[in-house]
Amino acid sequence: MTKDNLALSLLREQFSELGEWLKPLCRFSKIEDFIVADYKENVICLKIYTKDHSYRIVARLPNSERLGKGKMISVDGYLGCVAQTRKPRAGEDWNRGNDLADGSYSKETFDEIVCDIVAYELVKVAKPINNEVSARIAGKMPAVVGGRKIK
Repeated sequence: MTKDNLALSLLREQFSELGEWLKPLCRFSKIEDFIVADYKENVICLKIYTKDHSYRIVARLPNSERLGKGKMISVDGYLGCVAQTRKPRAGEDWNRGNDLADGSYSKETFDEIVCDIVAYELVKVAKPINNEVSARIAGKMPAVVGGRKIK
């Protein structure tokens, strides 16, 4: 079993909630076709890719830790994401990146991460010029048809 297959099987078994949260994002719910996974020391790292960016989602399950003398504390899990460009800008030899949402291992944090990813992928829309502005511009400039000015 390859390292990626092992991590994906752990995603299905130990991190089953995260796997279920990811399914709607993957076409035909085929997580293995869209996610590269790695697992080390109770932490799973998932990488997803878009045309221009990669996103690294890190998850650690909640658990209880022993402090000594029989005292136990509950440790919240962790879920976080980092975005990175897939290629550097002209003249740069590094890839830019940003921290996205992070917090406890919960559906709420996951939803914040998904919203951040969508916001990161959005591009500005070129809006048409306001008709009033274009009318003013057109009124100050002569119209030319067939090489002759028209008033």
